[in-house]
Amino acid sequence: MKLGRILRIGAAVAILISGIVHLDLYFNQGYRFASPNANFGRSLLLNAIASGLVATALVVRKDWFIKAGGIIFSASTIAVFAYTHSSHTFLGYSHGGPAFEPSPQAQIALIVQIASIVLLAASLVPAVDTEDEPLRLPVLGGAFAVCAIVLIGLTLRWRPDDTKSVATAAASGTAPAPGGPTTTVAAAPGATPTTAGAATATTAAGAAPTTVAGATTTTTAAAGGSAPAGAQVVTIVNFAFAPMDLRVKAGTTVTWTNNDSAAHTVAATDKSFTSGNLAKGATFQFMFAKAGTYKYICGIHNYMTATITVTG
Repeated sequence: MKLGRILRIGAAVAILISGIVHLDLYFNQGYRFASPNANFGRSLLLNAIASGLVATALVVRKDWFIKAGGIIFSASTIAVFAYTHSSHTFLGYSHGGPAFEPSPQAQIALIVQIASIVLLAASLVPAVDTEDEPLRLPVLGGAFAVCAIVLIGLTLRWRPDDTKSVATAAASGTAPAPGGPTTTVAAAPGATPTTAGAATATTAAGAAPTTVAGATTTTTAAAGGSAPAGAQVVTIVNFAFAPMDLRVKAGTTVTWTNNDSAAHTVAATDKSFTSGNLAKGATFQFMFAKAGTYKYICGIHNYMTATITVTG
């Protein structure tokens, strides 16, 4: 096989991997909620679709403008990453944490994008380009089918069930035993939590809850619900939990409020509670029934850590 063709196909694979990473960010890492501007999430999907189209074109054609387009596409993706990770805002999103987060998605995307630029630049060297040969037209269909199957297949696999705003611990198989602590997620004014022993998920204020038998109580509703009287409050701001260490008595309800523009989660490392994705202004509440030390993180930005110490 001609060297130029090998370089083009290598660049196409690298760009397709970048598209897969963007799909993962959108569906699995919560970045579709990372900005109050819905177009930021859509830009991740658009990047994944464009990755498939550019990869297909690179496999089939050797034209210089297609190679140049691939270089521009990868370079622009890197530019947006650098822009949002240096205190700038793009479509309402600005990354306020460590530079190479989320990990390892950020590292993988940067590596494959840089690799695609290097490979395509090498393929444009005259000595390499003149010996390159385009593939036959039928290969276009095959290349397009491969990209479509990969991207659409992963979309169908990763696409969340948006009929529920929160996946309860019971559904994931990590719920504590019946009779455990009560969890309340973003309880809206007027929403009435159920008793312990059943899990409920309410997608908006006034919506009818669904019940999962044998789990802790979970109620979720519109963002902006008020905390119950006597609750302790943790604020999520500047990509950190404040306070990072909180001491409460058993039976205390702790309320987390997300004041960042990016989405966050509150997830216990022992899987005893999880909030699901919290958009800006959303709240999550959890009642700690038993004494102990509870460490938790943001599932989207795992460098965000904190601890709740519960005394008897």
